[in-house]
Amino acid sequence: MEARARRAVAAVGLAAVVIAAIGVFYLRPWVGLVPASRPSPRPARPLPAAPLLQERFLSATLGWVVTGNPSAASLFRTTDGGRHWQHELDGASSRGWTISFFDSRRGLVTGADARGPAIWRTVDGGQRWTRREMPCQPPPMLISFADPDHGWCVVPGAAIGAVPTSPFPERQDVTLYLTADGGVSWLRVLATDATQPVSGGLGDDGQKAWMWFSDARTGWIGQHSHGGSAVVYATADGGYHWDRQELPPPAGGWGSSAGLVEDGPQAVGSRSSLLVMVQTLGAESRPGQFPVLGRYLYGLRSATWTAPVVVQTNGALFVDPARWLLASGDSVLESTDSGGNWRAFGAVPAGWLVDSLTMVDRDHGWAVLFKLPDVPGPLVATGLARTADGGRTWTLVGLPS
Repeated sequence: MEARARRAVAAVGLAAVVIAAIGVFYLRPWVGLVPASRPSPRPARPLPAAPLLQERFLSATLGWVVTGNPSAASLFRTTDGGRHWQHELDGASSRGWTISFFDSRRGLVTGADARGPAIWRTVDGGQRWTRREMPCQPPPMLISFADPDHGWCVVPGAAIGAVPTSPFPERQDVTLYLTADGGVSWLRVLATDATQPVSGGLGDDGQKAWMWFSDARTGWIGQHSHGGSAVVYATADGGYHWDRQELPPPAGGWGSSAGLVEDGPQAVGSRSSLLVMVQTLGAESRPGQFPVLGRYLYGLRSATWTAPVVVQTNGALFVDPARWLLASGDSVLESTDSGGNWRAFGAVPAGWLVDSLTMVDRDHGWAVLFKLPDVPGPLVATGLARTADGGRTWTLVGLPS
């Protein structure tokens, strides 16, 4: 189960759970992407039923979203804060989009089409796209581009050693690829297998969950674990060699009987600093469901991991060095002392819950929203909102249909 789904369940006040079928995350079919027949501006419309799969905003006005359903999905761009949308790419299904934009013109989309795994590049903001083949089909959180040229992808293999009391396997083989020319060519850097459980220092323990590179040489890979320790692997040479690091446990230990779930910086913080959220799981409460016992936030400061900060309230969290924002239910809370104290700060539109928060500067930010269902059932992200006052007030944005 993805980080967004976990936050949604917590937000509606139900017992927070993590689904044992998290491994399905790694088996999703990839999107078959084709350039839209011709880009054309589209006016904002009422919020559609199709899920909002991903957003990537660079400013208060410029950004991209993916919307879709089980049979089709599309990429759109806005240059006026969501008032109008331009159609850029179409996909064959709603799974597997990975979008990286570095400025208003240069961006990448990875996925697959009928010819196989591929990467699409644009240098004009999406007016035109160039396709290149890729050797890998990584889950969305296991591909990272530090700049338009340097990128990495992790391909997870089959799970090894089922753990009856945990949703995570003991081990999972991994293969790491890198590109230094924007996806024109790819190099297989390392791989683990039954005869080589550790390759270049990267082990097959746990289930790799996220990857993030801050520049062409410096990167990290995190993982879910069935128990024991919260682990992050670090590289300083572009992925050829890795150092295994264990995050310091909270006072009294992890207290988890089922496993540890990690969210990387894409889920909890700004895109310029490394933050890791670790959630501890309790014993299975119902078939396939494990309650979340605690949430702990870590940061990397001068090559040393900070002591864990307990995040007491469930909900979507955004962290930067100056302040933290947390959306719990329809309320937005603010902390200016690294989570020590929280104050009521704002609210999202009535009838909606926040899936994820992204601030592009001190005042402007974006929130992906869930619509509260009339009857019990799965939550689907079908809303987008923006703020221009630091998160105090939020305005719904019409999505393309």
